[in-house]
Amino acid sequence: MPKTTAGLTGLLIGAALYVAWYFYYVAHYAVDIPYLDDYDAILEYLLAFREDTPWEKLRSILLPHNEHIISMTRMVSWINYGLTGHLNIFALLLWGNALLLVPLAVLYATFVPTERYPAPYFLLVILVFLNPQYSVTALWAMALWSNIWVFVPVTLSILLVTRPKQWYWSIPFAVVATFANGNGLMIWPIGFLLLFFERRPFLQWAIWAGAGIFTCGSYFYLMRQQPSEGLFLLTNLPLLPFNVLAFLGSYGALLGGKAGQIIAVIVGTGVATMTLITTKNYLKTRQRTDLVLLALVAFVALTALAVGLFRAEKGMSIIIGGRYRQYSSLAVAVSLLMAFRHLPFHLPRWGRVSVWGVVGLVTVLSFYRDIGLRKTTEWRTIVDYHNRLHNRLDLLATTPNPRYGADVVEAKQTGLYTVTAPYDLLTQLNSATRTDLASQAVAERFEEKKLDGVTCGNYWLIEEPQLQFPSRDNEAIYLVLSKDNQHIIFPTASKRNGLSAMLKQRSYFRKGLEAEVYDCLQSFDAYEINWLKVGQKPVLYTTHRTISQFHIRFKQ
Repeated sequence: MPKTTAGLTGLLIGAALYVAWYFYYVAHYAVDIPYLDDYDAILEYLLAFREDTPWEKLRSILLPHNEHIISMTRMVSWINYGLTGHLNIFALLLWGNALLLVPLAVLYATFVPTERYPAPYFLLVILVFLNPQYSVTALWAMALWSNIWVFVPVTLSILLVTRPKQWYWSIPFAVVATFANGNGLMIWPIGFLLLFFERRPFLQWAIWAGAGIFTCGSYFYLMRQQPSEGLFLLTNLPLLPFNVLAFLGSYGALLGGKAGQIIAVIVGTGVATMTLITTKNYLKTRQRTDLVLLALVAFVALTALAVGLFRAEKGMSIIIGGRYRQYSSLAVAVSLLMAFRHLPFHLPRWGRVSVWGVVGLVTVLSFYRDIGLRKTTEWRTIVDYHNRLHNRLDLLATTPNPRYGADVVEAKQTGLYTVTAPYDLLTQLNSATRTDLASQAVAERFEEKKLDGVTCGNYWLIEEPQLQFPSRDNEAIYLVLSKDNQHIIFPTASKRNGLSAMLKQRSYFRKGLEAEVYDCLQSFDAYEINWLKVGQKPVLYTTHRTISQFHIRFKQ
């Protein structure tokens, strides 16, 4: 078998196996319940317009959501509802993750196997781009169909604008990108620069500029509203270069705190370095593939600049947060392709092994590091739906909202959305076997004023050393506050073990559970604290005690 054929076969087998695993991972952790903005952007939106005329439904697709227009989120929600007669969040998650295959195909179009870097090296790009650490977006329907969907029209528009005979097809994709997510606007200056470097006729510049002005003008007309208070915080401008680098390199931020931020800046510097090397080579050779790669990095960099200006008031932790890391993965994947094309030296065997080892290690550690995050996010999603439906209570708000939960009540009554049996906590609670727990719980009080002024920062941290993080995937443990027939439920969490303790105890998590009981809207002093373990046979661990009857630990 020729060497090139063997390399392509190896790439196809490796890519098929990893992509299949990635979608198994998504299907395994996906929850068929709205999460955060899904309630406003999808569920409440469908309820508001489902009885309207087709024309009104079409117009509603361009309605702003917060600081974005999320037309594809709206459109795919209608398609999902129209095909099934109800809202299926699980299907939206699977369809949304399939979007990633389109920009991945565009990346492959820029990859030319060489003797130095044969076909299997593209598997590194796949491992970087389809990474399990992006569960924050991969398992959130609205984020997928806005933050991730925008990759599709942007990458296709960039690819097409560099092709002289097909460039005009890039304009419709640029228009779609504009109304997909706020950063879709970035495609217009990028496309103009691509036409400039390609030395295209003036007519093409004029057509692109005219289409861009009309589209962006329409976007801002639809978004006409007073800007949010504190939109630009000038005190963060000195840190803007570091924030941009951290955004580009957040793929490598596997550690928390300052260590993770430093790693992100280092990786981002590597991306910037490869971008400069590629720019230098492009100015010499004028190869269009280099221009495509540079444009993709420019899109991520402009997004990083916008996030650094709009979101940096929360510090670098939000810059390298999970919802933006998919952009970093695109930048790192592109920088790998740049390295395959332009590294001026041949890596020795140990160097090539090291590259594979680092990417493989990041992938494995990303999966295991986020196990707790994925499970607690799943539990929070389930709990949030329960409290909306049965208690009409927003536990994280500072002011009452009488309309809170009205959407899920109406959705259940009309059949638009109903939670499936495994996620019905009230049924699990009513059928649970009751067991007395000799509780040794400790309660600690925290009070904090959040920067946004609307998110609750006052809570009790309840720690119960007698319980442990469930070892089975189909199990979960929740803290239940009960009074009469009202049951307010909170998700639980557990701290990770250190490596040595992990090996000795054969457990990823430390023994003991904790839960944060937010009480800005009402006091829970008279509520009895219990713990609900769900699975094949639900169990309710009863304490017969309230928070004030636990040992209170005061902050030093």
